[in-house]
Amino acid sequence: MRPREPMSQRMLIRPSIRVCAMVAVEASPQLNISINRTWPAEKLGLPPAERRWGKYNGSFLAEEHTPISLLDQITQGYSFTAVLGGCQGTCCGAWCTKPDHKVPDHCGRPGGYRSNQHFESAQFIALDFDTGDERSTFSYLVDQPLVAQFGTFLYTTLSHTSEIPKARVVFITGTAFTQPDNYRRAKRAVMARLPWGDASVHDPSRMFYGSHPRQGQNRFLGNVLHLSMVDQLVEQHRSELEAEQSRRELPRIPGNKVMGATPAERYVNTAIQQEAAWVSSRIEGTGERHKGLLISAMKLASLSLSEWLPPEVRGGIDVHALLLSAAHANGYVSKYGESAARQTISDGITYARPRLSPDSQNSSKPRLRWSGGQWVKAVRA
Repeated sequence: MRPREPMSQRMLIRPSIRVCAMVAVEASPQLNISINRTWPAEKLGLPPAERRWGKYNGSFLAEEHTPISLLDQITQGYSFTAVLGGCQGTCCGAWCTKPDHKVPDHCGRPGGYRSNQHFESAQFIALDFDTGDERSTFSYLVDQPLVAQFGTFLYTTLSHTSEIPKARVVFITGTAFTQPDNYRRAKRAVMARLPWGDASVHDPSRMFYGSHPRQGQNRFLGNVLHLSMVDQLVEQHRSELEAEQSRRELPRIPGNKVMGATPAERYVNTAIQQEAAWVSSRIEGTGERHKGLLISAMKLASLSLSEWLPPEVRGGIDVHALLLSAAHANGYVSKYGESAARQTISDGITYARPRLSPDSQNSSKPRLRWSGGQWVKAVRA
């Protein structure tokens, strides 16, 4: 299934320079992707000191490529990102509607400008490996089963040196993602299999720089990551998060500190206090602050979806507000920013599914699994 045509004119680009292939046959699908040829092989500085970001973010052009022609563009130093349209995937003309006009969700920037609001589709998953040791070398990465079987190509990033290796692995998917949440979920599931990679590259409109035209290296594998495998990875990741959630030792909350006039209110308030206290106690350097936000968001959002709880109780569970204060307490916000914390919480919410009531013994209740971008009933053997 291919995404609808964005407003930008598409071009079929053919390769012009050599790429290093490990296989003789390139991956078959053609994909739509946005390419930026402004200031090739140059990393821009941080805003606000760097004043070129406005022009740069507005210079991505939607094109049609094969995997090997995309690698050709990358080896010339050109950056790439998802296909970009107008806000919420619609064309707004030259400019999106201003936020204070008729459509409040629109950002007021040109259609095609790089922003998460303009995400339209993506048919790739790119992961960065910046450890600067053996784990970021081609030889180590291609030895990983997921990369060997489903990776499409690898290339060295602009900051790579022989002493401090850094690489990017690109998986071309058999089907384009058109929903940002599904795209984030798939990225996290793939990253869970390669956990030493950079966990911050899950934004839908994340831009990836090309390689250095002269010193850069690349390796073409030619594989495709099909939707069936993505579904398996997402379900496996969700199961692992749930298993870790069940293994946690949550702090005990004294009964006299739990508010609520009904058993349901007291149950939910106990869970809220436990999750907030647990996230607050996660420490830097263990990886538990990020994963803790993800897991606790999933747990609290699951309660908000559970119909055995009264609507007024479920409606009072504000997952973002409850966990943001915990993220402030453990230092996550001070290091990564509130927007990053909010996004991690949002990602955890997307994994949520209704929970059984504490006293439920109904083993015949249908199980759910993730398939084709939605929760479906699992078929019992």
